[in-house]
Amino acid sequence: MNRGEKIAKARREMNLTQDQLAEMLEVTRQTISKWESNLAYPESVKLGKLAEVLNVTCDYLLRENQATSTSTSIEVTMNNSGNYTLDWSKLYPILNEYQNMIDCPHYFEKIYGMVKEIMVKYKYSSEDTFLILKDLLYQIYLQMEKKVQ
Repeated sequence: MNRGEKIAKARREMNLTQDQLAEMLEVTRQTISKWESNLAYPESVKLGKLAEVLNVTCDYLLRENQATSTSTSIEVTMNNSGNYTLDWSKLYPILNEYQNMIDCPHYFEKIYGMVKEIMVKYKYSSEDTFLILKDLLYQIYLQMEKKVQ
């Protein structure tokens, strides 16, 4: 079962409409629809709240297949402002390893320069800039995946 199917199934089991779930998560119904259609995925801030509302674990929502017997839990914590944070390194061990493998300061400077350039040149907020860069990276990923296949 994919992520979208899991979200839709859990929502229906809680007898919630997309509108009701959207209101509880402070997003639009269209956002819920995109999540359920696998056109988008919840941001980490929303994922914890989504899991809580649907009475499921973040691990359940994040894993495409639950067929494996090995279970990795993802630690979810809520900070003082009510936002959830996830320890992604439990799901993606590379996040603990890469800093010893690559030249982080080099890439930090390059990415920092891109962020500042977009913010200044187009007068975007930092949030909008990071969403743009996230989308650009995703588009690059999709293009690279096409070439591999």
